[in-house]
Amino acid sequence: MRKNPSNCLKVLLLTTVAMLGLSSCSLKREGLASETSESQEQALEQPSEQIASVSKHKSPQLIAEEATGEIAAPPPETSLWDYMAARQELTAIKHPRISAFETYFLKHKRLLNKKTDKAAPYLYYIIQELEKRKMPLELAFTPMVESNFDPLAHSVVQAAGLWQFMPKTAKGFGLEINQWYDGRRDIVASTDAALTYYQYLNKMFDGDWLLTVAAYNLGEGNVLKAIKKNRKAGKATDYWSLKLPKETMRHVPKWLALANVLINQPQFNLALTEIKNTPVFASLDIAAPANLAQLATLTGLDKTEFYGLNPAYNKLFIPAEIKNASILVPIESLEEFEFKLQNTPAELFKVSFSYQVKAGDNLSKIAHNNQTNVTAIKQLNGLKSDRLQIGQVLKLPGMVEVKKEEQTFFSTLNKNQKRRKYKVYRVRSGDSLWKIARKFKVTTSKIAKWNGLNKKKVLKIGQPLKIWPSS
Repeated sequence: MRKNPSNCLKVLLLTTVAMLGLSSCSLKREGLASETSESQEQALEQPSEQIASVSKHKSPQLIAEEATGEIAAPPPETSLWDYMAARQELTAIKHPRISAFETYFLKHKRLLNKKTDKAAPYLYYIIQELEKRKMPLELAFTPMVESNFDPLAHSVVQAAGLWQFMPKTAKGFGLEINQWYDGRRDIVASTDAALTYYQYLNKMFDGDWLLTVAAYNLGEGNVLKAIKKNRKAGKATDYWSLKLPKETMRHVPKWLALANVLINQPQFNLALTEIKNTPVFASLDIAAPANLAQLATLTGLDKTEFYGLNPAYNKLFIPAEIKNASILVPIESLEEFEFKLQNTPAELFKVSFSYQVKAGDNLSKIAHNNQTNVTAIKQLNGLKSDRLQIGQVLKLPGMVEVKKEEQTFFSTLNKNQKRRKYKVYRVRSGDSLWKIARKFKVTTSKIAKWNGLNKKKVLKIGQPLKIWPSS
């Protein structure tokens, strides 16, 4: 999780360049003073100006200049599309499979507009992170294929977030996953992990970006196995020559087609959603506990936009044990957000959640650990005595009303997390597609589609089939 050892809130601009564009000078993250238990106690009693060290409402450009000690130069391109067009590397790759996808997308221009609208909040940040690592900018479009730029996306194989990390891979690249937070859905943390993973794979495949993207989608072991099989048969081992699962055979050309069509819009007579070559959000370190729903309400943020930038917090809540965490705030709301935060009593940001009583707990201990008092807990829960039972669930003070935006966030998150997971069925003697379909209450066409099969082809004993049961 993106933590910082300070209980002060500071603006950490998420650009490696000045606020006017990607071509400006680099920013360095500020070091934050270490926290003390005394200052943490004071933060609970004082108005929020005691827990916030803000930028005094300086302009974004001035903040950037002070952070670097240099004067920001104006960018050569004001459009992000123009910026990418001048720096494209991989769109010159041609192949009939790429052309087929280009033709499809050009016939569905409304679909392209929807895709770019979804990408708009995140694309600038991803591109500048790619620039920082000297990686091809076209990689910024892989989330468009992986997740359709939906940070709440959750696949049936348990991949999650913009970059569709599997749990094991996520943890291997430093992303934390727990009941409160899922780093795979953290815009900043997951992007950092994804680009590190890309670099790891690219080194493994000797700088071949097509094999790299295929391995990201399928897993490096499976791509290496396909290469080994081709090499043994005396065949070419480039991406186009490999026999890979249907999804990966589609993934790479679809990604390249999207990159080419979007970056080179004029060549295709397109004029899609304009995206400015400027930052969309800034990162703030905020002291926990914090209720993000209440924070958005009290500071007047657009909740849909705010939650779209902070989808990693499962309950829109940052618990006290995290101490400090980062949130993303829309750049156009930054100064107003700081002002309202500075002038709002800190106690209004106290959060509430359900607490399950554990062995050794008592009301006094629970109240102390959650910055409240016994009377408040008893009143909220209608308790007539101080006696508690292990496993008993208590409401703690400060709960905010759940409004439409929160309901949408939670319903989408819950729906995606509960998506049915496929089962792997191995073909047995006497099986047929019809028998297997009947067993799992699905159609033969669906089984064939899920596994890239010809319905007339005879199944082999032991052959694995992916099946999503109907219930």
